[in-house]
Amino acid sequence: MERYALIAARVLMSIIFLLNGLNVVSQSLAAHEMAAHGVPVSLVPMMLLGAQALQLVASIGLIFGLYPRLSALALLLFLIPATLMAHAFWQAVGTPLYTIQLINFLKNVCMAGGLIFVAATNIQPIRFPHPTR
Repeated sequence: MERYALIAARVLMSIIFLLNGLNVVSQSLAAHEMAAHGVPVSLVPMMLLGAQALQLVASIGLIFGLYPRLSALALLLFLIPATLMAHAFWQAVGTPLYTIQLINFLKNVCMAGGLIFVAATNIQPIRFPHPTR
């Protein structure tokens, strides 16, 4: 049961990163946020592409158990600045966006907690059968 629970948790955690990596979720708001935080406009497309590639590779790693601890750490290192940049709820106090930003910030904090758990769990099951030696 534990093996399947860990695999299910990793798959569920990975879905949002996989969809972002496949560009199913629009990145137009992310591009706007990056430019608003001083990232040169000429670098924004390349940074978005890099972020999508990281999310795609790391989410697949989590799903299939290929270097899951490294994948979780990579997603965590991506998630921290992305959360602080995109969901600064403290800047929206008193506006209609406050609740939305707070909810999204807390959602990302929860995802970070799951990623920390995966990164800290020494033995992670893989979805492929192990070759017998």
